[in-house]
Amino acid sequence: MSPIYYVIIIAISVIALTGTLMVAKQMTKVEKELTSEDEIESLKNDGKNSSIPLLSIIYAITAVITVILVWIFIF
Repeated sequence: MSPIYYVIIIAISVIALTGTLMVAKQMTKVEKELTSEDEIESLKNDGKNSSIPLLSIIYAITAVITVILVWIFIF
């Protein structure tokens, strides 16, 4: 595989890792600010503040780009 492909895959992986860490930091910050009443409401409405959709998008994009680069290398 050409070195440029390695650089692109590593860069995309670092961007995905950075995005994941930013989401985790944001979720931790929100959780620290919650009072006990807010925490109960948060548990009831768990889907609203979920980071799963954003993380799914980040890693879906990473996987697609990696597959495309591998496909380019093979053909």
